[in-house]
Amino acid sequence: MDKEMKNTRSKIIQVATRLFMDNGYQSTSTRQIAQLAEVTQPNLYHHFRNKEEVYVGVIESLLGDVNEELVNIVEDQNLDTINKLQKFAECLKTKHPFDFDLMMHDFRTKLTKETQLKLFTLWNQSYKKPLLDLFKKSDFSIRKGLSPEVATTHFLNTLSPYIKTEQSNSTLSIEQVVDLFVFGVSANKN
Repeated sequence: MDKEMKNTRSKIIQVATRLFMDNGYQSTSTRQIAQLAEVTQPNLYHHFRNKEEVYVGVIESLLGDVNEELVNIVEDQNLDTINKLQKFAECLKTKHPFDFDLMMHDFRTKLTKETQLKLFTLWNQSYKKPLLDLFKKSDFSIRKGLSPEVATTHFLNTLSPYIKTEQSNSTLSIEQVVDLFVFGVSANKN
């Protein structure tokens, strides 16, 4: 692929990222993407066969960019688990500020089964695996009866409302969210 084609593809991905993250899959059209990317629809279809393929390109790009940083956070020997969780959450908030619930809804309801499987696999590798590794290597014990898998899923679900773009004015800081996740609301932190 020559440089101009790569630039056009990158611009389409960049524009589509914002549209999909703001409006969701269903409410975004290839016409909107082409118009804002300043390309014709035939040119868009030269790079991507259909809207679903554009969406896959967006998700692959986002997950790849964020994964590298998440892995670095998890592997940082200078941070304890709580600081890693805070940095993990901050990374998601700044690098990937979108509605997880909307993304998962789009995954489940708007895409072909083949694409769903591809994106869930990629999401698990890019986001869930680094966090799961963090809980498996945690410097604090996870309560008896809970697994690192449950902690991982619960952390992402807890974090989701605080990293959405429109929720960034939350009264709770990321540090407070992580503290509530790790210690709960009990005055007894033992």
